Amino acid sequence: MRLVRRILIAIVALVVIGAVAGVGAGGWYLSDILKRDALMPDHKPSDLDMQVVRVSDGQVTLRVTPATGETAPWNHEGVWGVRWDGGYGQVGAISQLNEGQVVREFKTFNGELRPGVMARLEGYAFPGEPMTTFGIPFREVQYTLSLGEFTAWYVEGKGSTWVIFVHGRNAELREGLRILPTLVDMGYPTLLITYRNDEGAPSNPDGLLRYGQTEWQDLEGAVRYALQEGAQDVVLVGISMGGAIVANFLYQSDQAASVRGVILDAPMVNFNSTIDLGVERRGYPVIVAGIAKGMSQFRFGVQWRKLDYLKDAERLKAPVLLFHGDADETVPVATSDALAKARQDIVRYVRVPGALHVGSWNRDPAAYEAAVRTFLGDVGRS
Repeated sequence: MRLVRRILIAIVALVVIGAVAGVGAGGWYLSDILKRDALMPDHKPSDLDMQVVRVSDGQVTLRVTPATGETAPWNHEGVWGVRWDGGYGQVGAISQLNEGQVVREFKTFNGELRPGVMARLEGYAFPGEPMTTFGIPFREVQYTLSLGEFTAWYVEGKGSTWVIFVHGRNAELREGLRILPTLVDMGYPTLLITYRNDEGAPSNPDGLLRYGQTEWQDLEGAVRYALQEGAQDVVLVGISMGGAIVANFLYQSDQAASVRGVILDAPMVNFNSTIDLGVERRGYPVIVAGIAKGMSQFRFGVQWRKLDYLKDAERLKAPVLLFHGDADETVPVATSDALAKARQDIVRYVRVPGALHVGSWNRDPAAYEAAVRTFLGDVGRS
């Protein structure tokens, strides 16, 4: 009996060790994926993943391909940019939707779109820079911070409150073009900034994205630049990871008192929840997400607790206009729900039905811009 018991104990031990090893291996593997997909800067253009079937009478017919992503907006109502080699356009309302194919309103900014061409829909919605896109004069400005020289787009205005736009992870400055005409029309001087690890900008010393833990210092440099150039106060706009940067700036910087208002769009205010959602969408069990986080903290120095900006929400002082789409599969809308609930006294929440990640403007540009106008009219001055 003792021999049998020892054999059974040995078998159980081997099963447990195997299970732990399996979960550990899964966590190690996921931490590699997390580094590749979330911590490493990636400025390669996204693949052209849809095929053009027909272009005629202000409409375009697009067909999905095996490369079309699950969250691609081809079958979502709204206004989206359409990019192809040698040109750029914009699609609007859906007039016909079949399995794997859609007919939408279409207009061209530049180039010529032809049947058979591969294209891609994107949220930016506009190409280029302010002058070529809207005829809005701007200039590139530079300011030097501890890591080196940073570049921003500056659009003049008549007021002393500047709007500073902080784009999302791996995004381009043109992400801010969607609301730029509204800001210009209201007279706000506007600064669309770069931060560390952006293409052409200085790198973080470890080369990794830190979701506001280090990048807030670059925003601080931009705010100091604005104040030196005549701004009396600022309104900060943070998109996705840009929202995390804005949040930590408000917690860490001695310049936070100069902030008159904040606009956040699908802000990544709890990186933990973002990773949990990503792991869930990959089909892994929750326990593996926890192990992956632990290994990422050990291997890459990810400080998970500090990346939860929701826990310090009571420290926020400036009024906040918050957008988030309930179809967001990148940053869980529950995090914005929690922020709005925690700070009902200062947060004006626009929860957009059917909007994808950072897709609230795309879903309904007029409503988005109206909300921005009202908010700025209440908290800002031009």
